[in-house]
Amino acid sequence: MSFVKLLSPAKVNLFLRILRKRPDGYHDLQSLVQPVSLFDEISLSVESGEGVRLSSSGREMSSGSDNLAVAACRLYLEAASTRKKISVGVKKNIPLGAGLGGGSSNAAAVLVGLNKILRNFADRDLLRMAASLGADVPFFIRCTSSFVEGAGEKVTVLSDFPLLHYVILFPGKSLSTGEVYDKLELPEQPPEGVDPAFLVERFRDGFPLENGLEDAACGILPDILSFKEIFRSLGASFVLVSGSGSSVFSVFRERGEAEEIYEYLRTSSEFDVFLAQGISGWHFLAD
Repeated sequence: MSFVKLLSPAKVNLFLRILRKRPDGYHDLQSLVQPVSLFDEISLSVESGEGVRLSSSGREMSSGSDNLAVAACRLYLEAASTRKKISVGVKKNIPLGAGLGGGSSNAAAVLVGLNKILRNFADRDLLRMAASLGADVPFFIRCTSSFVEGAGEKVTVLSDFPLLHYVILFPGKSLSTGEVYDKLELPEQPPEGVDPAFLVERFRDGFPLENGLEDAACGILPDILSFKEIFRSLGASFVLVSGSGSSVFSVFRERGEAEEIYEYLRTSSEFDVFLAQGISGWHFLAD
């Protein structure tokens, strides 16, 4: 039997612009995304036999065929034209339906972890598989600060982008990405795309945060607005909904600034709060 354990990170969208709805129902977008040090733990064991078994602890999650980690296992085996018995363990710390990409990260962790054991594919092959699983999964294959385009399948690594500090607040209520996109109202004149080099340069001097899904998310869950106000009342100037919500984050260049706000909020029973930092690369705990 072969075994690996790895950390499966959350992400934040520092910039998310929705450009248009495509004929296939997906949306073309541009996003600047950074993985952060809020982790699930994924363990994978591979042995002779057949079948995929999932066990989980921590936050409640689906263990059925709709689970992206299970889907990633089956996709990998099909693409490799092989039969194996795979056991997947998930220690779930990332809130679900929070816009933090936990499920997509788990799927990418499975692809990366299985490939570390079985060594069937190059990264470009994993990226193609990832795109068929979900819009955020290709980003997590690279697992570093990136500019994402198309429906999420075009990922450009930003190798010199700074690793920022975050306080992330989850209000305890989840949002469905599909419902948020259904609520989205695009203008008749589509917004212009942004040049990634120009955007990265703007982040060197400030935080030009943007989220084209924020209004739709707040329309479904108005409580988000009050949680943004909590941050602002504590002096956090740069606050945004991550992805399709429902989580809200504040971003800082210095860890001490983030720690100060985190310490004030962490004892609250009204919401979950996390202190995190941008990261780069996968973190394997055992193999």
